[in-house]
Amino acid sequence: MLLNITLSILISSVTGNVRLENKTIKQLSKYYDKEVTIVDTGRDDLDGRLYYITDTSDKVFIGYARSKFETFDYMVLLDDSNTIKLVKVLIYREDYGGEVGGKRWLKQWIGVKDRKDFVHAISGATISVDSIKHSINYLLKQL
Repeated sequence: MLLNITLSILISSVTGNVRLENKTIKQLSKYYDKEVTIVDTGRDDLDGRLYYITDTSDKVFIGYARSKFETFDYMVLLDDSNTIKLVKVLIYREDYGGEVGGKRWLKQWIGVKDRKDFVHAISGATISVDSIKHSINYLLKQL
């Protein structure tokens, strides 16, 4: 219960989106197979929010990227050396291009620590692919 309240308060101050809060809580709990608490790092130079995950040395970034007409929300889980452990698209708002949230496509980010110039293309999701690539590369550069 503390996880839900803590995470909801932290994320709603950034997004104000209950659906995003619930999806983030679900993904983190699933990944760690336990309840976790996150603490905002206070960084305001990113396209989203970076949080410390208590009882681990990991961090989670909750950000957004644009698609053709809307934005979509995603999270990136990072270890203590800023290597990507997991990327998940939390909410995708377009009718087309949702394949960018597929596990198989997102798997290419696992283990990445530095800028990734080449990512696999997805027919019909070119803008979303380029946008999340740019956003994650920007995150890695800023860390």
